[in-house]
Amino acid sequence: MLKNIYTPLAGAISQERALEAIANNLANINTVGFKGDSVTFSLQEPEPYKNYPDLIPPANYKEDMESVFPLRGNDMSYVGIAAMERDFSQGSAINTKNPTDLMLEGEGFFKVQSPEGVRYLRGGDLTLSQDGTLVTKQGDPVQGEKGSISLRGSEFTINNRGEIFQDGQYLDKIQIVAFKDNHDLERVGKNYYYYGGREEDAFVPVKTTVQQGFLEASNVNSIKNLTSMIVAHRSYEAYQKAVANYDKMMEKSSNSIGDVRA
Repeated sequence: MLKNIYTPLAGAISQERALEAIANNLANINTVGFKGDSVTFSLQEPEPYKNYPDLIPPANYKEDMESVFPLRGNDMSYVGIAAMERDFSQGSAINTKNPTDLMLEGEGFFKVQSPEGVRYLRGGDLTLSQDGTLVTKQGDPVQGEKGSISLRGSEFTINNRGEIFQDGQYLDKIQIVAFKDNHDLERVGKNYYYYGGREEDAFVPVKTTVQQGFLEASNVNSIKNLTSMIVAHRSYEAYQKAVANYDKMMEKSSNSIGDVRA
């Protein structure tokens, strides 16, 4: 079997992962607070000395053994996925003038109590439930320092520190949480993140401000992602053709070259 087929196959699989990430970015280009993903590739080095016996050349073989060592074992390199990087840079501001729309300017996330547990949210397109609780679009309460935030009506103000006032009285302060390493955040649907890191690595960001009546747009660059999609798609097609050619070569070697004729 021609093991060379695995080189373009590895490239095709990597480009498929890239296409999945780009397609997800473009699908969420209008999702409030969405953060785009990008795929980085790595070269997987060959392992020429692994699990193969020493070469035994003929007696009259004069070549230095060092020159044939690279031919032992898996002598090809493959491409693989190094990481899925997420861009947490600030998205542009959208002025909605809606009092329940909130934008975080700086690092951090809103803390949300969902049925599955605590989740974190960047998109601040909030609303009021029938009982006056400040909730997400999914109906999950946004957390303040006193727990769920209950309001007596739609007339309220939130200053840039996240403090909520109604009828001139202080009610609560919205919880904003940031993390030392955002790689510990995992997408779990509904525009939510799950934090799987250490609790001591979570902190309250002092420079982050809350802007009432604004929303943070997705930070996905549509032109850049469309260009990346074209490049990834053409690369995938090239790898696919290479795999097909190797398949034809193996078919030819099996059915024609090995055919013994009288």
